[in-house]
Amino acid sequence: MGFQTIHYRQQDKIAFITLNRPSVLNALDGRMLEEIRGAMDVFVRDKTAVVAVFNSSCPKAFSSGIDVAFVKDMDPWGARRVGQLLHEAFGAIRFSEKPVIASIHGLCLGAGLELALSCDILIASDDAKFGLPNINVGIPAIVEAAILPRAIGIFGTKELCLTGEFWDVTRADKYNLLNRVVPRRELESETMSWAFKIASKSPKALAAQKDIINKWLTTDLETAIDFSINTVGLNWATRDQKEGMGAFLKKRSPQFTGD
Repeated sequence: MGFQTIHYRQQDKIAFITLNRPSVLNALDGRMLEEIRGAMDVFVRDKTAVVAVFNSSCPKAFSSGIDVAFVKDMDPWGARRVGQLLHEAFGAIRFSEKPVIASIHGLCLGAGLELALSCDILIASDDAKFGLPNINVGIPAIVEAAILPRAIGIFGTKELCLTGEFWDVTRADKYNLLNRVVPRRELESETMSWAFKIASKSPKALAAQKDIINKWLTTDLETAIDFSINTVGLNWATRDQKEGMGAFLKKRSPQFTGD
């Protein structure tokens, strides 16, 4: 598909977006951010793809964060634009109507951690390391790092942001950052298990549920509840709702079509 810094492929209902700058530990530069956004556009438009998986071709890292060589000598307006590019790329993941899984091994740092935080399910191998080392090079953590206080609490967030130290999977799991931790050799099979599980659900229901969850996070309580009530009402107009409830009553597996 013309991508240079990532690979995109599809298997059954699952799209794989593979970070592919191994020589720099998948450090994110402008091209890579644009291509992540482009890959998400392909995924969202493809009606046969239900769930996406972000993974890495680099043996040592999911992503080491922003490419320092790319941003080091930028003027303030250039740095501001990079922040916007990060938010546009990660927002495409976070606000996509389709679920996205992060399959993480090795280093998951800085903007790489923000990418993972933008996904819906985080699965990590036991060699993964997490951190926001931004403070070590004289800049604060920004953009989707803002999700962290909701994800792990304020004091865990302060620890990551202010110390620049790395967490192993034991500490990350203690703070409920991860959905599952497995040995490295089992990461691919565990990821596929989660992907197939989610892909078996109604695409319309998945889209509605992800939209509702985002509203829970971005609006006040009563507005979020009202939105969820209205959204589930609209979901009653889908064929998948009829199929799901009909299959339940007949004690058979539902056959969802996305209609």
